[in-house]
Amino acid sequence: MRDKPRHPSAFTLTEMIVVMTVVLIMLAVSIPTFRSTLASAESSNAETHLRLAILAGRNAALHSDRGADTAVVFLHEPGGRCTAVVCEYAGTIRDYSGSTAGVERDVFAPISGAEPVQLPVGYMVRGFVPAGMMDITGGAQAWYEGDRYDTGERSWVFPENAYYDALNQNDGADRQSFIVRFSGGVGAVLVGDAREVLVVDPRPTASGRSSAPWSTFRVDIGDVAATVREAIVRLNNQGGLSSGGGGDDTLTRLFGDQSGDTVLCRAVEQVVLYREADLAAAIGQKLNPDTGTLYQDKPDPKLVVQMNSSNAKRDLRRWLEGDTNRDGVWLDDNDTNPDAPVARIYTFQRYSGALQPVPLLNLEDISGNRPGGGS
Repeated sequence: MRDKPRHPSAFTLTEMIVVMTVVLIMLAVSIPTFRSTLASAESSNAETHLRLAILAGRNAALHSDRGADTAVVFLHEPGGRCTAVVCEYAGTIRDYSGSTAGVERDVFAPISGAEPVQLPVGYMVRGFVPAGMMDITGGAQAWYEGDRYDTGERSWVFPENAYYDALNQNDGADRQSFIVRFSGGVGAVLVGDAREVLVVDPRPTASGRSSAPWSTFRVDIGDVAATVREAIVRLNNQGGLSSGGGGDDTLTRLFGDQSGDTVLCRAVEQVVLYREADLAAAIGQKLNPDTGTLYQDKPDPKLVVQMNSSNAKRDLRRWLEGDTNRDGVWLDDNDTNPDAPVARIYTFQRYSGALQPVPLLNLEDISGNRPGGGS
């Protein structure tokens, strides 16, 4: 008796539809969870990098061979990335940029061999400035001059080091940022220090370096800090290299605020960590595709057009401080549209330098500026 022929088994159309439906349901359920987990991991990674940068700055101060102060300077790289660079005190100059009388400013330069700490793409750090503490020097050479902030209100300043003409050796007035400064040999965070300092961040080009004094002191190659220290000592002792100009005059050209190789900074005591895309979406703005930020791609600091209003600037600082619905009420449990804070504010433990989260409800006690007050 012959066996019955075997027919190859196969899925029916109905069975395939059922399987595909189940797969789609599982994907619909798992993708949001996966995204949330990924976002949480990336956020933790950003905080870890920030902590590492601050720790590196403090350790450098503790172990400085010269007992020099150190600083962590925050810089924005084109494309939307924030970098923290550990620098050390290299000397003091009298900066005549925009002033015939000049102003004495400390100069910091990157520590040789210290690797910059980069935050994950899209994460940014801003520094807190209390009301009335901006534009204290006055004039075009002031720290964060211009209309990007309401100088009468508290502000969260952005590292504006990348918006300048890198081919112009005298366009440094468009570069400014902020630092966390540590006392040399002690490692304590310097608080209440409103002095402006100059951080050497060399232009990424050899343009304009073919003549003295730039050809004599090439800060764009080699050990930057050693070159800056040598320049300050030699020019102060020898009276300068340019005919008709003394040491201070030449030092101003090399490292003053007008120099394209420097960033004008001041120490801050609080920083906020956040994603620039989250901020833009919350306040109804679009990131500039070239910079990845709320700044236009121009050779000087300019916000996107929609940000040039007091309301937009107010909404920006409210969102950063936890008033995410920007109604002037912070974390009100009875609010029909409750806040969902995303940004994280930190201060620094004075002697350990450790990041200390700032409870949003206590921001007034720590900063002396009531969130929402008067704005």
